[in-house]
Amino acid sequence: MIVEYLEKLKQFFEQLNSRGMYGKAGATWPVDIRRWEGKIRDTETHYQYQYPKEYFRNLKMRYNIWMPTDKKSERVAILKFLLDQHHAGEIDIHLYHFGLFLIHGDYVRMEDFEESEIGKRRAAFERTLPRVEFKTNDDFFGSLWSDLIAYRDTDIGDYKRYPSFSEMRILFTADHFSNYSGTHYFDADWVEPIPGRDECKTWVGEKDPMAPQPKKKDMVEGQIILGHEGSDSGLRHFVQDIPVRAGSYIEVKFGDGWIPGRYEWSFVNGEPIQIHSGRSNGINIREGHLVRVKG
Repeated sequence: MIVEYLEKLKQFFEQLNSRGMYGKAGATWPVDIRRWEGKIRDTETHYQYQYPKEYFRNLKMRYNIWMPTDKKSERVAILKFLLDQHHAGEIDIHLYHFGLFLIHGDYVRMEDFEESEIGKRRAAFERTLPRVEFKTNDDFFGSLWSDLIAYRDTDIGDYKRYPSFSEMRILFTADHFSNYSGTHYFDADWVEPIPGRDECKTWVGEKDPMAPQPKKKDMVEGQIILGHEGSDSGLRHFVQDIPVRAGSYIEVKFGDGWIPGRYEWSFVNGEPIQIHSGRSNGINIREGHLVRVKG
């Protein structure tokens, strides 16, 4: 059975090499190549190729490429095939790494690479290949952004400038910004570096810094109540006769403050109302809770 899967994978490789992908003449890969002075694990290579895992996942789903990988024997058979294809020059290093993603998913399991499993010749060849890491979109773009920061020494001190963009704004959580800039804002939840400067805008709390909030004078305050919108329409929540639509902006009263977010509901009587805020996956409230909506 594994032979059929390997034949399909071989045909996929041949298709990409001859026709390209996504309507392009060749295969394109979003990759960040890193070099270390020491060895990575017990290999002879000094390089690591880092890819956004979502790119490989999309490619897998687009071309409907699935491999049986529950059994170690199946994973090893695919790995042998990939190493042989790469050694023969039939596939490049990126297709080899994509093949590893098909086998292992997010994290490569090195126990499948043991010499006793894949053979002495393949194991020796594998040790010369660059390592691979599949990163989240956040970490992949954070790493690329970090590479664009300008550093240099001047007569008046160190020079540091964040990357300049004219058509984009980039927002980080404080922890994520610290990981890729070396600067931590302990009193902020969101950090937006100012392009071309060594400064940042910061926000605290639930406010979404990317979206302007409605003016308080435009907000209607009251209990959220379930009702009907017209004689033939289904159930809907209202605040002082104002219908609350899915995805609309809402502020929820908790203690002495208000938590802004996005309204969602299942339209099933008795189910809680979900409020998706900037700092959590969501909070639930019930009918009768005090809220504010845009009038």
